[in-house]
Amino acid sequence: MKNSRRSRVILLALAAAWSQYSPAAVNVDRTRIIMDAPQKTVAITLNNDDKTTPFLAQSWVTDADGVRTDALMALPPLQRIDAGQKSQVRITQVRGLTDKLPQDRETLFWFNVRAFPRSQKTTTFCNWPCRAS
Repeated sequence: MKNSRRSRVILLALAAAWSQYSPAAVNVDRTRIIMDAPQKTVAITLNNDDKTTPFLAQSWVTDADGVRTDALMALPPLQRIDAGQKSQVRITQVRGLTDKLPQDRETLFWFNVRAFPRSQKTTTFCNWPCRAS
């Protein structure tokens, strides 16, 4: 009885720890990007930590509600990152549209990156990536 309970507790602890583990091949170099109003662009580094597979990285900016915004633009929006390499994405203000943002407070935007691994040439299936929020 006591041994069974101990094994259940250990199993539960392992499941809780494993659920927090989320491997990703393409990672962003920071968790917060702060762009002051006079600053026109900010550069973010994307790292492909996979040593064998190149990835296609898609980047875009959304507002706090998850809707794509025209005020900020991620350039390039689509790029290949070879295995073990780094690449940069620049978030740029779109002139005229950022002037319409509130000047008396901060505005929250989300920087999004979606990575697609290279598909095998011998496969004939359709791969649909999905986004979880």
